[in-house]
Amino acid sequence: MNIQISEHYLDRMQAAALSFLIRHQAEHLSNTDQLIERAVTHLNERLQVPEHTAKRLVERAYSELKPEPEHRYLDVDSSTGLVAVLVDPESGRRYRIPIAEVFAACIDDPDLPPKPSSTH
Repeated sequence: MNIQISEHYLDRMQAAALSFLIRHQAEHLSNTDQLIERAVTHLNERLQVPEHTAKRLVERAYSELKPEPEHRYLDVDSSTGLVAVLVDPESGRRYRIPIAEVFAACIDDPDLPPKPSSTH
């Protein structure tokens, strides 16, 4: 049986996920995956949201989290396959860095330790 879940319900559960993430993000500054897992568990166990739906809602809610003003970040929406756009909210500056330069400086540098084997 295929049950349609109402948009209102999904919006409310996503809001609950966002609220959980905001309340607990300081506990997981170095482990985002653990924060996301806890939020999924919270929706699933406390609010009886099916696990696959909870995962999707938590991922959407996580994308809504705004970076703290002092945190620099990658602006995914403004970046392309060829250029990464980095943002420093504190200074208000945006940096456009060609991906080729990232590879040259961080990956192709012969002085770096050997690369781990790829699993792709």
